[in-house]
Amino acid sequence: MKKYDLYKDNKIEAERLSNLVPKIPVLEKLGIFDGTKTITLGKRFLNHMYHESGEIGEGIILAGYPEALKQDPDDPAYADVVSLTVTVDYYKFVNYTRSYMPEGFYSSSGGGDYGPVIRSLLESEYQEAVAKNYIIDIIDITRSPDPANPGKDFVEYKVRLNEFLYALDQKPEDTYFWFGTTNKGGDLFTELWRGARISIIMALVVTIINSTIGLLIGSIAGYYGGVFDLLFDRVVEIISALPFLVILTLLVLRFGSALWVIVVAFTATGWIGSYGTGRMQFYRFKNREYVLAAKTLGASDIRIMMKHIFPNTLGLIVTGYALAIPSFVFTESTYSFLGIINYTDATSVGMLIKQGQEVMSTYPHLLIFPSVYIAILMIAFNLLGNGLRDAFNPALRGVE
Repeated sequence: MKKYDLYKDNKIEAERLSNLVPKIPVLEKLGIFDGTKTITLGKRFLNHMYHESGEIGEGIILAGYPEALKQDPDDPAYADVVSLTVTVDYYKFVNYTRSYMPEGFYSSSGGGDYGPVIRSLLESEYQEAVAKNYIIDIIDITRSPDPANPGKDFVEYKVRLNEFLYALDQKPEDTYFWFGTTNKGGDLFTELWRGARISIIMALVVTIINSTIGLLIGSIAGYYGGVFDLLFDRVVEIISALPFLVILTLLVLRFGSALWVIVVAFTATGWIGSYGTGRMQFYRFKNREYVLAAKTLGASDIRIMMKHIFPNTLGLIVTGYALAIPSFVFTESTYSFLGIINYTDATSVGMLIKQGQEVMSTYPHLLIFPSVYIAILMIAFNLLGNGLRDAFNPALRGVE
């Protein structure tokens, strides 16, 4: 479909289009992701939809509605039947319940009230709706004196509007949400990629910070050894004893779930792994013949570390950091799912999974798509890590 800005521009109207099921243009021809859903509805509601709703009720029920009721809604064979399970075009069904008749219209709580679908329009809004053919019918017209314009009436129109035409300017059958919509009416496909963008950018930032701090300290400790090594090892032991969950929770409670807070939490102890890698590699290579030869020729320590040792450690370092990115995304998603990380002005894959888990029995797609994304991301970066390992170590190419 065309660019979807409703969730950003009008959250109230977007929420009326919440929890739509996936619908993909080509796949719908194959009967999958075709925007249909099997639901249980009251018999009176279905009878009204099929027989008394006119054009807006057409084409909603696809299967499950008995032929006998199609011929006679009062068929005595179904006198004791209260509800029926039917398959509907869910986009048209949502348009019907948000535009024409609430789903609970015939229930005790609904009480025959059209209130949830009635809109109040001023004269200018009404004329625009008429011009664009948004109006289904007019419920009431109220006239009262207008204090701002003596001698003129203030006119308010109570109408029922076609929700999809009014909100999206297109019919339900022309509307496609590839992954469906969220519980607030956001396009799940868009929300998922926004969350993925934030998660991956933060993963890159955290990885760069951790690698910079860890490699800098680790290289010094590994190359010089002695007092430097003992000192840094004791500091690392103290920091590594601090539980990450405690650090994250305290920072979030004190400063909230701002993006910078999460970055600080993940870098507070996250650099220790890079420190260990850097220390081990520099300690391993510092006594090699080519390093001793460089020292004999008068090369400075910085030159030896950067030109002779660091390039030989690059393969292991890059391979490790390729796996650090999905590890961060998975960990951040886990804590978002648990509610410890709860962004206010952004979304994340973990938050989408949490929202999907709450309604997975009725809207499973809200849980399935974010979960599949996490799985694909983990597999992809693991394959990337294996490829980088083989590329930097020719002896391992083709070996599993």
